[in-house]
Amino acid sequence: MKKYLGSLLVLCSASYSAFAAHPLVTDDTGTQGKGNNQVEVNTDWLRQSGVGSHVGAFTYTYGATDNLDVFTNAPASFYPSAGVGDVSVGAKWRFADRNGGSLAIKPEFFLPSGNESKGLGNGRSSLALTQIASYADGPWTFHANIGVTINRYGTADDEAANRPVVWRASTAVWYAINAQWKIVADTGVAQNIARSSDVNPSFVLLGAIYSPNESVDLDVGAKVGLNKAEVGQQFGVGATFHF
Repeated sequence: MKKYLGSLLVLCSASYSAFAAHPLVTDDTGTQGKGNNQVEVNTDWLRQSGVGSHVGAFTYTYGATDNLDVFTNAPASFYPSAGVGDVSVGAKWRFADRNGGSLAIKPEFFLPSGNESKGLGNGRSSLALTQIASYADGPWTFHANIGVTINRYGTADDEAANRPVVWRASTAVWYAINAQWKIVADTGVAQNIARSSDVNPSFVLLGAIYSPNESVDLDVGAKVGLNKAEVGQQFGVGATFHF
């Protein structure tokens, strides 16, 4: 099992990262606008209990309307096991926007594309739903998420070992130094997916986003686990392109 520990950590990290703009875990209510596109690529290095892992993800988002995005996300593991994880498709609908505050809802459907024998997927399709709130006030922007993931598994052993439904909650803050630079911080907690543990993984994250122009965002971030249930250390970089 230890052989695939890194890949299992990778899948957990990649699936959570799909909910937000890298390096953040907490998503925002922002959408692309009708007819606009976004491509995001990122990669992270993780370490837990002396085991190192390397992961990545590719996300494409299209603005179906001014307040509705549709997207697909493909997580991948490079080390210790290599392969694509459970690819997802989803949407984000911003249904309220007033006086600097906004609300959105984000459903996501996970396809059983990852090799479950390598720890790269569940073996069956799964679902997730996230409620998002954002509030902007000058250079400060605040975000909060609460969500639930419904996991299905391809083997009886995985079903016996893991919870079928897990919740998660997180909050983030952005501070815009100027038009090019943002400093970001994030913290959150999620229910432990393992039935054998009541210790819920939690984390803190610090990062920065640099936007040399309106079409490109470059980011870097470091995440630290607050208990042994969370990935111990994680460092990542990413790039986002708008067109």
